Amino acid sequence: MHKNVINREQIIENERKLLEAFKNKDLAFLEEVLHESCLFNLPNGKTATKSDVIENYRSGNTVMISISTTDQIINLFDDVAVVDVIQNMKLNYFDQLTDSKYRYIRVWKMFSNKWKAISVTGIPLE
Repeated sequence: MHKNVINREQIIENERKLLEAFKNKDLAFLEEVLHESCLFNLPNGKTATKSDVIENYRSGNTVMISISTTDQIINLFDDVAVVDVIQNMKLNYFDQLTDSKYRYIRVWKMFSNKWKAISVTGIPLE
């Protein structure tokens, strides 16, 4: 199988598992798949680190109720993948219920044969 096909399948699977991890509060998977220096540009305009995001889930400040994606585009550049998706999320974020649509761009990079997310940006669409 061609390397780009294999990488694309791995990214699709990582994206699926990432959404499940956010929904199911799978902090172990988030620790594994998010690079230590991963930055999150949140839809509210704030920037967060990996530890900020994981702590928000651990503490219950962020509770994902449902999450789904459409219109996924994946561009591969050797050991980097850029994923663009429309993401529908219903979540409780610091006691505020949000049910909205966003455009998310995630950048994945290969480190020692493992894909890790290095950047996550969410832009509100509604």
